[in-house]
Amino acid sequence: MNSRYTKHVATILTFVFMAILYSDVLKKLALDWWNDPNYSHGFLIPFISAYWIWGRRKFLRATHSAPSAWGLPVLFASGILYIVGHITGELFTQRFSFVTMLAGLALTWRGKAQWRVLWAPVLYLAFMIPLPYIVYDSIAFPLKLLATKVSVTTLQYLNQPIYSEGNIIFLPDTTLEVADACSGIRSLISILALSIIIAKYTRHDWPGRFLLVALSIPVVIFMNILRIVGTGLLAAKDPDLSTGFFHTFSGEIIFLAGIIFLLGIAMLMAERGRRKVHREVSECSAEQPACDAGGTVGAGKWWPKWAALGILIATFFINFGSNQVEATPLIRSLDSLPDRIGGFVMVGNSEMSESTLKVLGVDHYIMRVYRSPSGYDLWLYIGYFEEQKEGAMIHSPKHCYPGSGWSSLSSEIIKIKVPDSNNTIEINEYILSKGDARQLVYYWYQSRGRVTANEYSDRLYMFFDSLIKKRSDGALIRISGPADDVKKARKFQQQFINALYPMLAEFLPS
Repeated sequence: MNSRYTKHVATILTFVFMAILYSDVLKKLALDWWNDPNYSHGFLIPFISAYWIWGRRKFLRATHSAPSAWGLPVLFASGILYIVGHITGELFTQRFSFVTMLAGLALTWRGKAQWRVLWAPVLYLAFMIPLPYIVYDSIAFPLKLLATKVSVTTLQYLNQPIYSEGNIIFLPDTTLEVADACSGIRSLISILALSIIIAKYTRHDWPGRFLLVALSIPVVIFMNILRIVGTGLLAAKDPDLSTGFFHTFSGEIIFLAGIIFLLGIAMLMAERGRRKVHREVSECSAEQPACDAGGTVGAGKWWPKWAALGILIATFFINFGSNQVEATPLIRSLDSLPDRIGGFVMVGNSEMSESTLKVLGVDHYIMRVYRSPSGYDLWLYIGYFEEQKEGAMIHSPKHCYPGSGWSSLSSEIIKIKVPDSNNTIEINEYILSKGDARQLVYYWYQSRGRVTANEYSDRLYMFFDSLIKKRSDGALIRISGPADDVKKARKFQQQFINALYPMLAEFLPS
């Protein structure tokens, strides 16, 4: 078969299978860009990447494309990532596999010489992918607390009557919440992506580029603090100015100001204040067309393209035959949990608002108050997820409590003896304070017959159980109560846990 035609056939078929394999993934990705303001910049990333490659077209024309087998391991790993993401229902893994699949195809099709200028714009596409919840939450919560604390301190310095609890700001006539949009996480992701492009076209030394990208982080934090301070000043004069059009418009202004500020830093960093004309530094030129880092012209080396196609086809059929995670219902409804547990009697029951339930994504839950014979009240919360996936995963109490204004006094993992057994379970003991109040919290994750105290361990187990057992169900069990006397609170709550734990086997799937 003529190699000229075989490579074209392989290319066309590769595009066809890529389109089939990733059509649903890319459709959901585009919907996230449209519906989630944190990632609306995702629409721009492919165009920026394409322009980046177009800017290097002279180098690409001056070098031969020599298909290389070095890209095949990357394609193989990308196929595994995709299949794992499909089985576990984890969108981030599937989406990231698209970027690595493109990287593998670029290396396989074009060879090592052209890969030298293609790797950066191809991997830049990773900025269009929303972060997984556990990463996003770990960044957003600390940023919200930092922005709130600095903003409140600044407003107090400006003689404004103001105080905060967690990420809630209290003014005389209104209350403000520092949400994710005001934490800086939205601007951070967008400006970080733009800072790479600014660094590329304004700096020609790698240390300077890294420094400029790193400076984008404090720029974003500073700008969002400025936004919160401005909102606080407006709200002090007229609470209506802190919401609606003015609040939304201020976010756009601060974002643009951050970009301008970053450009100003880039100009100050430029040598003698002058921008140098960007040019690609390459050992290859039009006079050296044989610089293909392999010495073999692509026309005669067609087999890696067919091997790449074979990996794509194998990924497609293995994925087609694999089963996704299935929802696992409760054994019994949580509502049938006894009103009396180990001498404690239920004295209250609460329900969450629709907005809170939407954020949590929990399928079943109870929130009850139980009272001991001596009058000690404690809260029991059990939240159960039939299937965990992006947007519907267990939230760690270590993120929720600080957001409500509680400060951690101590946090450790303790062992509790299982009643009528020589076994023990590990659970979290969390002591918090808010003003003069103290609270003791015990919590653990009980998922698929396994008890863990660490949220990252629980996610790791969930990953393997999704692959092997086709299950990702899980529950968070939390007991909390006042801790003015910590020793007394420990005694009552651990007594309650000893009575509650054996009962859970009747409700939670093992």
